[in-house]
Amino acid sequence: MNKSHLFIIPLFALAFLLISCTRANPVITNPNEMQSSSAGAAMKFDGKVLTGKHTVILKTTKGDVTVELDADAAPMTVTNFVWLAKAGYYNGLTFHRVIPGFMVQAGDPNGDGTGGDSIFGPTFADEINADSYGLQNQTLKDLTGGQALPSNLKGMENLTIKQFYEKQGYVYSTKFRSLPMRRGALAMANRGPNTNGSQFFVITAERTPWLEGKHTIFGIVTAGMDVVDTISNVARNPQDKPETPVTMTVEVVN
Repeated sequence: MNKSHLFIIPLFALAFLLISCTRANPVITNPNEMQSSSAGAAMKFDGKVLTGKHTVILKTTKGDVTVELDADAAPMTVTNFVWLAKAGYYNGLTFHRVIPGFMVQAGDPNGDGTGGDSIFGPTFADEINADSYGLQNQTLKDLTGGQALPSNLKGMENLTIKQFYEKQGYVYSTKFRSLPMRRGALAMANRGPNTNGSQFFVITAERTPWLEGKHTIFGIVTAGMDVVDTISNVARNPQDKPETPVTMTVEVVN
């Protein structure tokens, strides 16, 4: 099978799933616009966005995972994660969704993928540079391997992947330097464009090209990837939730 076929199926499946999502919460694009929320009010965020590299340790019931966060690549996202961690927001939360060979997800106080706020308000904006992934150079036609596009995409053959995602509401900026979406990367979970809160996931697949341009990458695992793999392979129910809870606390080293 042509490798491009492996991309086109999740590309369109995820694309239209995201199109159907609604966003009731306002999106914060500037840290100075922080709204009152359970997370923000508790921490009294000072409005200073972080820069540079920061180290955190996810202390899970399966072992420790050390992560290097890159605030130069995703300043608001790293600031959000660090402030939440310092406030103890993540302590005691579970890895509520695990899929072997793909990713492990955590950061939801509801424990089922439906909750979580940011320090900036209910949601805040993506920090993604689509050009970092070359999405401006690939067209939908390039990804089909010669197959015809679905009928509802007729006339879009020559759209680049970047343009296609922009039609769904994604907004990209070249001021960011998006990190590779590869094994060990720490990414924000969302329900569509600009819907970041507190949930995040760690990628266990070697590559996830169908997610490029859709999720902000803000760090990389530097130690404990074996622990992440262990979590991803625990027994789980049909909703991919571990049958025995795997919990964590988060320590900010610097």
